[in-house]
Amino acid sequence: MNNFLTPAQAAQERNPNLKFDGGFAEAERVVAYIDGLREKHIAALKLSFRTQDELTHRDILGAVLALGLDRRVLGDILVRPGEAYLVCLPHVVEFIAENLSKAGRVGLRVQQIALNELPALHKNLREQRGTVASMRLDGIIAEAFNCSRGAAEELLRQGLVRLNHEECCKGTRLVKEGDLIAIRGKGRVKVLEVGSETRKGRTWLVFGVYE
Repeated sequence: MNNFLTPAQAAQERNPNLKFDGGFAEAERVVAYIDGLREKHIAALKLSFRTQDELTHRDILGAVLALGLDRRVLGDILVRPGEAYLVCLPHVVEFIAENLSKAGRVGLRVQQIALNELPALHKNLREQRGTVASMRLDGIIAEAFNCSRGAAEELLRQGLVRLNHEECCKGTRLVKEGDLIAIRGKGRVKVLEVGSETRKGRTWLVFGVYE
Protein backbone atom coordinates (compact mmCIF):
# COMPACT_ATOMS: atom_id res chain seq x y z
CA MET A 1 0.00 0.00 0.00
CA ASN A 2 1.33 3.44 -0.94
CA ASN A 3 2.30 5.94 1.74
CA PHE A 4 2.48 9.71 1.50
CA LEU A 5 5.73 11.05 0.09
CA THR A 6 7.57 14.18 1.20
CA PRO A 7 8.37 16.71 -1.55
CA ALA A 8 11.96 15.45 -1.67
CA GLN A 9 10.84 11.82 -2.01
CA ALA A 10 8.34 12.68 -4.74
CA ALA A 11 11.05 14.53 -6.68
CA GLN A 12 13.13 11.34 -6.77
CA GLU A 13 10.41 9.33 -8.51
CA ARG A 14 11.27 8.94 -12.18
CA ASN A 15 8.32 6.90 -13.50
CA PRO A 16 6.58 9.16 -16.07
CA ASN A 17 3.34 7.21 -15.67
CA LEU A 18 2.94 8.08 -12.00
CA LYS A 19 0.27 10.48 -10.82
CA PHE A 20 0.96 12.53 -7.70
CA ASP A 21 -1.99 13.64 -5.60
CA GLY A 22 -2.25 15.16 -2.15
CA GLY A 23 -5.97 15.90 -2.23
CA PHE A 24 -5.77 19.52 -3.35
CA ALA A 25 -3.67 21.80 -5.54
CA GLU A 26 -0.18 22.54 -4.17
CA ALA A 27 -0.32 19.86 -1.49
CA GLU A 28 3.17 19.12 -0.21
CA ARG A 29 2.72 15.50 0.85
CA VAL A 30 1.43 13.34 -1.99
CA VAL A 31 0.63 9.74 -2.87
CA ALA A 32 2.02 8.30 -6.11
CA TYR A 33 -0.10 5.91 -8.13
CA ILE A 34 -0.52 4.73 -11.71
CA ASP A 35 -4.17 3.90 -12.12
CA GLY A 36 -7.50 3.94 -10.36
CA LEU A 37 -9.67 6.72 -9.00
CA ARG A 38 -7.93 9.13 -6.66
CA GLU A 39 -10.46 8.29 -3.94
CA LYS A 40 -8.98 4.79 -3.90
CA HIS A 41 -5.64 6.22 -2.78
CA ILE A 42 -6.45 9.26 -0.63
CA ALA A 43 -9.25 10.44 1.64
CA ALA A 44 -10.08 13.54 3.67
CA LEU A 45 -11.48 14.37 7.09
CA LYS A 46 -12.91 17.60 8.45
CA LEU A 47 -12.22 18.36 12.11
CA SER A 48 -14.56 20.92 13.66
CA PHE A 49 -14.04 22.74 16.96
CA ARG A 50 -15.21 25.91 18.71
CA THR A 51 -14.09 29.09 16.98
CA GLN A 52 -12.96 30.55 20.32
CA ASP A 53 -10.45 27.71 20.66
CA GLU A 54 -7.11 28.00 18.89
CA LEU A 55 -5.39 25.00 17.35
CA THR A 56 -2.24 24.81 15.24
CA HIS A 57 -0.94 22.34 12.67
CA ARG A 58 1.29 20.91 15.39
CA ASP A 59 -1.66 20.41 17.75
CA ILE A 60 -3.64 18.45 15.15
CA LEU A 61 -0.67 16.38 14.00
CA GLY A 62 0.31 15.54 17.56
CA ALA A 63 -3.22 14.41 18.43
CA VAL A 64 -3.43 12.13 15.39
CA LEU A 65 0.02 10.63 15.91
CA ALA A 66 -0.88 10.02 19.57
CA LEU A 67 -3.40 7.47 18.28
CA GLY A 68 -0.43 5.33 17.27
CA LEU A 69 -0.50 6.09 13.54
CA ASP A 70 2.58 6.38 11.34
CA ARG A 71 3.25 9.82 9.85
CA ARG A 72 3.45 8.20 6.42
CA VAL A 73 -0.30 7.50 6.36
CA LEU A 74 -1.05 11.22 6.78
CA GLY A 75 -0.95 13.94 4.17
CA ASP A 76 -1.21 17.69 4.62
CA ILE A 77 -3.18 19.40 7.39
CA LEU A 78 -4.95 22.72 6.85
CA VAL A 79 -6.06 24.66 9.93
CA ARG A 80 -8.58 27.50 9.99
CA PRO A 81 -10.61 29.15 12.74
CA GLY A 82 -13.01 26.52 14.02
CA GLU A 83 -11.99 23.80 11.58
CA ALA A 84 -9.12 21.75 10.24
CA TYR A 85 -8.76 19.45 7.25
CA LEU A 86 -6.70 16.27 7.30
CA VAL A 87 -5.72 14.25 4.23
CA CYS A 88 -4.92 10.60 4.90
CA LEU A 89 -4.91 7.10 3.42
CA PRO A 90 -8.40 5.59 3.08
CA HIS A 91 -7.76 2.63 5.37
CA VAL A 92 -7.23 4.89 8.43
CA VAL A 93 -10.28 7.12 7.94
CA GLU A 94 -12.63 5.07 10.10
CA PHE A 95 -10.04 4.61 12.83
CA ILE A 96 -9.33 8.34 13.07
CA ALA A 97 -13.02 9.26 12.97
CA GLU A 98 -13.81 6.88 15.82
CA ASN A 99 -10.82 7.64 18.04
CA LEU A 100 -9.88 11.28 17.53
CA SER A 101 -12.03 13.31 19.93
CA LYS A 102 -9.58 15.93 21.24
CA ALA A 103 -6.48 17.89 20.38
CA GLY A 104 -5.04 18.82 23.74
CA ARG A 105 -8.05 20.06 25.70
CA VAL A 106 -10.00 21.10 22.63
CA GLY A 107 -12.90 18.86 21.66
CA LEU A 108 -13.16 17.78 18.02
CA ARG A 109 -15.99 16.59 15.82
CA VAL A 110 -14.58 14.45 13.00
CA GLN A 111 -16.31 13.56 9.75
CA GLN A 112 -15.19 12.25 6.38
CA ILE A 113 -15.65 14.61 3.44
CA ALA A 114 -15.22 14.32 -0.32
CA LEU A 115 -11.89 15.43 -1.75
CA ASN A 116 -13.59 18.21 -3.70
CA GLU A 117 -14.72 19.70 -0.38
CA LEU A 118 -11.13 20.45 0.64
CA PRO A 119 -10.35 24.19 0.58
CA ALA A 120 -7.80 25.59 -1.85
CA LEU A 121 -4.39 26.06 -0.28
CA HIS A 122 -4.00 29.56 -1.67
CA LYS A 123 -6.76 30.71 0.68
CA ASN A 124 -4.30 30.10 3.52
CA LEU A 125 -1.83 32.57 2.02
CA ARG A 126 -1.57 36.16 3.18
CA GLU A 127 -0.18 38.48 0.52
CA GLN A 128 2.81 40.63 1.40
CA ARG A 129 4.53 43.10 -0.91
CA GLY A 130 8.09 44.34 -0.90
CA THR A 131 11.07 45.31 -3.02
CA VAL A 132 14.52 43.77 -3.40
CA ALA A 133 17.76 44.96 -4.98
CA SER A 134 18.15 41.62 -6.80
CA MET A 135 16.62 38.16 -6.93
CA ARG A 136 19.33 36.68 -4.70
CA LEU A 137 18.04 34.33 -2.04
CA ASP A 138 19.64 36.15 0.90
CA GLY A 139 18.04 39.46 -0.04
CA ILE A 140 14.64 37.90 -0.58
CA ILE A 141 14.81 36.16 2.80
CA ALA A 142 15.64 39.48 4.45
CA GLU A 143 12.63 41.15 2.81
CA ALA A 144 10.13 38.32 3.17
CA PHE A 145 11.00 37.44 6.77
CA ASN A 146 11.66 41.02 7.92
CA CYS A 147 15.25 40.49 9.04
CA SER A 148 18.65 41.95 8.22
CA ARG A 149 20.82 40.68 5.37
CA GLY A 150 23.31 39.45 7.97
CA ALA A 151 20.59 37.50 9.79
CA ALA A 152 19.51 35.96 6.49
CA GLU A 153 23.07 34.87 5.76
CA GLU A 154 23.30 33.29 9.22
CA LEU A 155 20.10 31.31 8.64
CA LEU A 156 21.57 30.03 5.40
CA ARG A 157 24.88 29.18 7.05
CA GLN A 158 23.11 27.16 9.75
CA GLY A 159 21.30 25.08 7.13
CA LEU A 160 17.85 26.27 8.20
CA VAL A 161 16.69 27.36 4.75
CA ARG A 162 14.97 25.18 2.17
CA LEU A 163 14.32 26.36 -1.36
CA ASN A 164 11.63 24.35 -3.14
CA HIS A 165 11.89 21.69 -0.40
CA GLU A 166 15.66 21.26 -0.70
CA GLU A 167 18.24 22.61 1.74
CA CYS A 168 20.07 25.62 0.34
CA CYS A 169 23.05 27.36 1.92
CA LYS A 170 23.95 29.73 -0.92
CA GLY A 171 22.69 33.26 -0.55
CA THR A 172 23.69 33.96 -4.15
CA ARG A 173 21.15 31.46 -5.46
CA LEU A 174 18.68 33.24 -7.74
CA VAL A 175 14.99 32.95 -6.92
CA LYS A 176 12.19 33.03 -9.47
CA GLU A 177 8.44 33.41 -9.52
CA GLY A 178 6.69 30.39 -8.03
CA ASP A 179 9.59 29.40 -5.74
CA LEU A 180 8.87 28.32 -2.18
CA ILE A 181 11.17 29.37 0.67
CA ALA A 182 10.92 27.70 4.07
CA ILE A 183 12.95 28.53 7.18
CA ARG A 184 12.90 26.14 10.08
CA GLY A 185 11.16 27.79 13.02
CA LYS A 186 10.11 30.86 11.05
CA GLY A 187 7.60 29.68 8.45
CA ARG A 188 7.21 29.58 4.69
CA VAL A 189 6.64 32.06 1.88
CA LYS A 190 6.00 31.65 -1.82
CA VAL A 191 7.07 34.14 -4.48
CA LEU A 192 3.72 34.79 -6.13
CA GLU A 193 4.71 37.55 -8.51
CA VAL A 194 7.86 39.28 -9.74
CA GLY A 195 6.92 42.78 -10.80
CA SER A 196 8.57 45.70 -12.52
CA GLU A 197 11.49 47.80 -11.32
CA THR A 198 11.06 50.92 -9.24
CA ARG A 199 12.69 54.21 -10.19
CA LYS A 200 15.51 53.29 -7.82
CA GLY A 201 16.18 50.04 -9.66
CA ARG A 202 14.62 47.72 -7.12
CA THR A 203 12.21 44.91 -8.08
CA TRP A 204 8.67 44.67 -6.76
CA LEU A 205 7.67 41.28 -5.37
CA VAL A 206 4.45 39.77 -4.06
CA PHE A 207 4.93 37.04 -1.46
CA GLY A 208 2.36 34.57 -0.21
CA VAL A 209 2.88 33.98 3.51
CA TYR A 210 1.61 30.62 4.78
CA GLU A 211 -0.55 31.14 7.85
